[in-house]
Amino acid sequence: MKRTTLCLLLVIMLVFLFAGCKEKINYETTNLRLVLASNQFTKERQLAPEHEGMTISSYLISGIGPDGQTFSKECSEHIVDIGNLMIGRWSLTAKGLNENGTELVSGELTTMLSKVSKTATIHLDTLVGEGTLQANIQWNPKQVAADVRLEVTLLNQENNPIPFTVPELDTNAGTVILQTNLPSGSYLLQLRLFSEGVVVSGATEAIRILDQKTSSGDLSMIIGDLSTQFEITIVNDTMLPIEGSITATPAVPSAGQTVVFTYEPTNLPENISPNDISVDWYCEGECMQQSSATYSCIPLAGTHRYDAIVRHEKQGSIGNTTLLVTMPY
Repeated sequence: MKRTTLCLLLVIMLVFLFAGCKEKINYETTNLRLVLASNQFTKERQLAPEHEGMTISSYLISGIGPDGQTFSKECSEHIVDIGNLMIGRWSLTAKGLNENGTELVSGELTTMLSKVSKTATIHLDTLVGEGTLQANIQWNPKQVAADVRLEVTLLNQENNPIPFTVPELDTNAGTVILQTNLPSGSYLLQLRLFSEGVVVSGATEAIRILDQKTSSGDLSMIIGDLSTQFEITIVNDTMLPIEGSITATPAVPSAGQTVVFTYEPTNLPENISPNDISVDWYCEGECMQQSSATYSCIPLAGTHRYDAIVRHEKQGSIGNTTLLVTMPY
């Protein structure tokens, strides 16, 4: 009986011993050095979210390894050592944050951690979320014609065009607001302002879009060209006073005889004919007849003054010609 009990205790001890050895082999740990690389956030853009840093100031690193072991760590350096990790396959995630805690970019890596491979590099190359572009475009409305139009080209990081509809321009104020939602990333905004079918101004701006933020800015379209040749044609729309002569028929009238007066201009320009002028007849300062090149009457006995007042629609054309007529008693 004692022998049987002793054998049973020996078997139990061996089971625990082997179990302990197996657990020690499976859960052997080592240290991992992670290198975090990103060239996505190195410079400021003019059209970028207000009060938002575009530089990564900290990293949030997490991982899932063998048998569900996990870790999470926040650091400010792009090289970080993480200790006491189980040897085996690890899925690692890293996020780059700006100084305000806004997530800018992320990256993932699945790697084998062993005694031999202790270093891994995670490339942060996935931009996070969606933001808004708002560009306030301005130009001098006094420098463009009524047909002014704005041509907008929006390009992504790969230089591929993104469909964009230009809203109606406020031609009186010389403004338009360009607004659209875009995935986080870098873009290029190209603007060309046309007047009378000719480009009079242009601008190109780099844009940065962050998750749930508005990238806004004012862009002035400067029309700075100076014309080297401007031809002006001067047309004189005035004319000299019209001159002419009056003939009376008969030239020597008898008492009580009807006299016919005829006016003929003598200095009309080449492009104006006698039919283009108007002749009004006056006797002793009183208007007797209007708009006729001839006038007939029976003058009273004595000497009387007859005036032909001539005019054209052009300024400065009014002239007069005088004839003294003497009628016998």
